[in-house]
Amino acid sequence: MRNWFPNCRGAFPLAVIAAAACSISGCMSYGESVAYRLYQTNADRCAQNETDACVAMLQSSCEAPARLCTAYVPAFQAQASKQLSQKCRANDEAACQALDTVACDGGDAAVCDRLGEKYANLYASCKAGDANDCESLSQLVWPKTQTDVADNACKNGDSIACRVVSSSASAMKVNVDKSAQFAMF
Repeated sequence: MRNWFPNCRGAFPLAVIAAAACSISGCMSYGESVAYRLYQTNADRCAQNETDACVAMLQSSCEAPARLCTAYVPAFQAQASKQLSQKCRANDEAACQALDTVACDGGDAAVCDRLGEKYANLYASCKAGDANDCESLSQLVWPKTQTDVADNACKNGDSIACRVVSSSASAMKVNVDKSAQFAMF
């Protein structure tokens, strides 16, 4: 019988060997590699004291295959939580704010009320001309509900709210090396 795939001679044994190696070592698919890289990028940024990256890790929900989520994401989220907790205990206001933001996004009404009050006070002070409070308002990481309120106010022409929305959007972007090469298995 004629060989229908003359260029693939020996490919089947090679595929069997590759599959066996992957089952032993746990190779990632291309999609898993990309998702893993996104989480790893945030983990690296979090380790570099970028509070927004820690918050992004804690707020993220994994849409990648379950194996990736169960193997990697909880470890990244635990790392972010631990780092923010340590910094908060050392009186780092941004880290404490980040933990509160995650708690509010998780449904803690008391924390949301406290953050809403803090936002309102900073906003009023900023509107009255306090440049330091304007800076604080735009540098802190706010809960999703607060950024949604700011987004609506921005659409109605509120320049202070636009600053908050702009800084929140840029803070939560993940820096991904688009030229990175991922192994395909």
